[in-house]
Amino acid sequence: MATSFYHALSQWFPLKHEHRWVLGAVIRTRGSVYRKSGALMLLSDAGHQLGLLSGGCLEGDLLLQARKVIALGKSRRVTYDATDEGSLAWRLGIGCGGAAEILLHPCHAYNQFLALDQVFEQLQTQQACRYQLAVDQDSAVVTTCPKAFHQRQAGKIINGNDGDHLVTLINPLPHLLILGSGVDMVPLCNLALAMGWRVTLADQRLSQQRRDSFPSGVELLQTSATDLDTALLQQIDGVIVAHHNVVLDAAALQGLRNSGASYIGLLGPAQRKREVLAAAGLSEHQLPVPIAGPMGLALGGDLPESIALSVLAECHAVIHGSNATALSEAYALDSAQEINGPRPNLGTFNAAG
Repeated sequence: MATSFYHALSQWFPLKHEHRWVLGAVIRTRGSVYRKSGALMLLSDAGHQLGLLSGGCLEGDLLLQARKVIALGKSRRVTYDATDEGSLAWRLGIGCGGAAEILLHPCHAYNQFLALDQVFEQLQTQQACRYQLAVDQDSAVVTTCPKAFHQRQAGKIINGNDGDHLVTLINPLPHLLILGSGVDMVPLCNLALAMGWRVTLADQRLSQQRRDSFPSGVELLQTSATDLDTALLQQIDGVIVAHHNVVLDAAALQGLRNSGASYIGLLGPAQRKREVLAAAGLSEHQLPVPIAGPMGLALGGDLPESIALSVLAECHAVIHGSNATALSEAYALDSAQEINGPRPNLGTFNAAG
């Protein structure tokens, strides 16, 4: 179940004229909550719930609230406060202990579907956008902007002459490029797809038998790394180089010199990385980012599934600007900061309640 807003839009787009829709947006939060300001989802009179505004606690009630919006044709704001014993959030048994204010706007042809068609078009081309949703009226504006996966809480309320607006960054799917088609790349593909990522795999040795081993959601290219389209290389966010062949891996590194990747992982130990760089005639600083070689986090396990989890975890952390510190340690340091003063920057943490 992929819950990114891109996947929500991809389900909504072909159905937008068949049902009546409501856009839900988290506009303000307090304390520990599952989704932060800027989170978006779509709900319909037919019961569709596309995306998430909580950990699943609120969506049932939000659907009831959305049906009221549809019936009355008016926007609505709902506040869920788990700290108030008399509130609906308390009765629903929400475990995060925080509060969230959620805006529900009608979404139909009369308000240009709140510009969601434009958002979807941007995301399909791997382009991020700045989405500005009016709070006091059902309208929205979309502008192009750079990707920034490291922004954990992208949404904020700004005040303008025409009232308040929720401004949020909407990123495209992280795009993973895998160079090599060994059997050990199959679980990596499966896991990346489960994360909702876009996955492209390229290998000049790609046979039909190998193709059949990979899940249908992977874009398979029978080509060498050096022949990949320049536009594709500029779009990618992470690369795994795993041909099980020093010569092919060296050629791959040469082809990645002008890529847009923020993560490059190379199969094998540190000694093999030196061999591959030597065969490529490159020094590491000639690549856009340092090479992770050996790639992955020290999670333990030596089967392909464990390695896939290790590699994708490191790639995810780098793309999202985190140092992969254990959350228990991060929160312990946060508590210590209240007593001892500021602590070093630990990157971005996913503070789910």
